[in-house]
Amino acid sequence: AASSTAPAAAAREARGRINGSFIPPGCDAQGTADQTSAEMGQVRCYEASLVKGFWIPPRLRGRNESLVEAVNDWHFAMLNDAHRNQFYLDAMGGVVKGKRVIDIGAGSGLLSLMASRQGAKDVLAIEASRDMVDLARLNIRRNGCENIRVLHNLSSHVKLREEDKADVIVSETLGALMLGEGMLDYLSDARKRLARPGATVIPAGGAQYATLVSSTTLAMVSSVQPQCSLGFDLSAIGSLQDTGNLFFTKQWGFRLNSLPDLQHMSARVELFEVDFASTERRNLPATKTFRIEALRDGIVHAVVASWEVWSDSSRSHSITTHPEDTRDAPWGFARDMQWGQGLQLVEDMDAASKSDRHAPPQPFVVKVGEVLLLTVRFSVPCRQAFQFTLRRASSVAEPVL
Repeated sequence: AASSTAPAAAAREARGRINGSFIPPGCDAQGTADQTSAEMGQVRCYEASLVKGFWIPPRLRGRNESLVEAVNDWHFAMLNDAHRNQFYLDAMGGVVKGKRVIDIGAGSGLLSLMASRQGAKDVLAIEASRDMVDLARLNIRRNGCENIRVLHNLSSHVKLREEDKADVIVSETLGALMLGEGMLDYLSDARKRLARPGATVIPAGGAQYATLVSSTTLAMVSSVQPQCSLGFDLSAIGSLQDTGNLFFTKQWGFRLNSLPDLQHMSARVELFEVDFASTERRNLPATKTFRIEALRDGIVHAVVASWEVWSDSSRSHSITTHPEDTRDAPWGFARDMQWGQGLQLVEDMDAASKSDRHAPPQPFVVKVGEVLLLTVRFSVPCRQAFQFTLRRASSVAEPVL
């Protein structure tokens, strides 16, 4: 296996692929997929997703199906997050004038248009979807910004002459998990190969957080509730509850801040912080454990993951996905439909090792002031995803730093 895997990995690196990193939906730049040469160039079109005989909107015929799905899933919400848009406009203010700017994951070209309007010398917009590239070029023409060039590629495949390298890198490749769409990897690569030493990176940094929560409403859609089963014992179905994967609230079809009985069971914990101008994936640990204290009696139903990102070292401007920040804001619904939060259900780990295979997971019941150990394990090698486990400090012999 090693003899076949190593050459394949080497070939990906030679083509500019970042090992294990995220590939955006709709990506059809030549050589960016893990495909054989016979498979290259075969992009599934929108009409293939419809039942035979169904009407095909003419404007969507021939479009990249993956891109159409992504745009309708979250891209419209992203474009209509006015607070996010203002964040990037403010972050570029006084920074891009007279500078060469690179926009990584340019999409519609909005950030490139902002840079152009704020006086950038020239802008290189890099986008991996051909359909989106064509639409971005149309947007640029319609807005009269002639100093923007759009390139169809992954940024990790692009090569520039020294005189064309950027003074400023901008990117909005954030995910429901802050690094979930490869932002750290693509910015790191761009700093080294596509930018001049000391180039400004926008956003400048960010932090990923976790909070323990309780909600009986959440339990109603994630576990078997005996009071709803009309006296029948259906508890065996509870053995299928997934407490190993982290989901996104949008996948479950609700806004976390809409749960009427949501309670924080711990203070918010900072899992890690990154400086997008210097942090590398190797700077993030593979695993880390935090000692936290229960804020009240009750059941810990889940761990919520949310993040904050800031514009500069002074944190002059910021955006967050904390559910309380989006609850009543006019842009909040768009924010939650674009990103939302990460959510992982919790069970009593110590009881799990002793439970019957067909038994439902035991709820994690805590008392106010009880010390808990929250461990986060990061995906290898990219550190873009993670998993939580929760235990009682009293059940662990070894000290936690």
